[in-house]
This record gives sequence, C-alpha cells and structure tokens, in this order.
Amino acid sequence: MKLIKKSLIQKTRIFQRKKKATTNILDRPITPIEEFERALSKAALTKEESELIDYIRYTSVFTQPSLIKDLKRPSKPPLLSVLCQICRKIGSEMPDHFNKVIEWSIEISDHDTKWDAHLICAEALNIDKIPLSPIHGTTLFDVLVVHKELFLGFD
Repeated sequence: MKLIKKSLIQKTRIFQRKKKATTNILDRPITPIEEFERALSKAALTKEESELIDYIRYTSVFTQPSLIKDLKRPSKPPLLSVLCQICRKIGSEMPDHFNKVIEWSIEISDHDTKWDAHLICAEALNIDKIPLSPIHGTTLFDVLVVHKELFLGFD
C-alpha cells in the first residue's frame, strides 16, 4: 500500500511539473546573430570551449552523455556546467541580451532559477509541449536543443 501511495505522489508531482511546463512557455529573447558572433570572438574561449560550442551549434540536439561520448571528454566537471561558464563569458560581451535571457530563464524555470546556458540552448519539448527531462518523467537525460538562429548544421 505504501508503494502505491508513493507512486501516486510521484505521478502527481510529475503531472504538476508537466502542467507548469505547458502553461509557462514564454517567448524567448531571440539572439541577434551578429552580436552573438562578435561576443563569441571577444569571449577568449579556450580551444576545448570553442569546440563544445561549435559541436552544439552543428548537431543541434544533445544530452550530457552524448557530449561526453562524442567529444571524448571526461564526465567531471559536468559539461553542462562548463557550458554555463562558457555562456557567462559570451554573455559578458553582450550583457543586455544576456540579461533578457536570464530573466526569461527564471520565468520558464520550475523553481524560479536561472540557467546560463539558455543563452544558446533550451530544453527540447515533446508534442505535448512538455520538456524532455527526467524531472518531467519524459526521458532519462535532459534533452537540449540549440536555438534556431544559432544552428550551423546546414552551413
């Protein structure tokens, strides 16, 4: 009986997150591509950091495990944390836009927290507009997608 109750509580929490996810999607600040390219060149990224950004912009859809595997990187430090550090470097070169992105990030968050990597990517959504993530009960790993204007896969 306890197991059934626990499962019901978990499903209720997941449903509540799904409900917030579907009702809280706001218009994202679109990144001005020329300003982004200038900020990217001024950010003084390392070779590894540039490689990570280029990979994400080329492949468009990724997970933490796919980044580790495809780029042959160690799992520590987590590449999504590294991505946030990179985005802060880029964001410091385009502060007005970065501040808008951070405000948007907080607005769409289930916990009213910012995620700096929203500068270049966001959570992928399923057909029901629910994020593909473990917390929403839709995938084992967070699935992220690069913003359309930053995608380089066809170049």
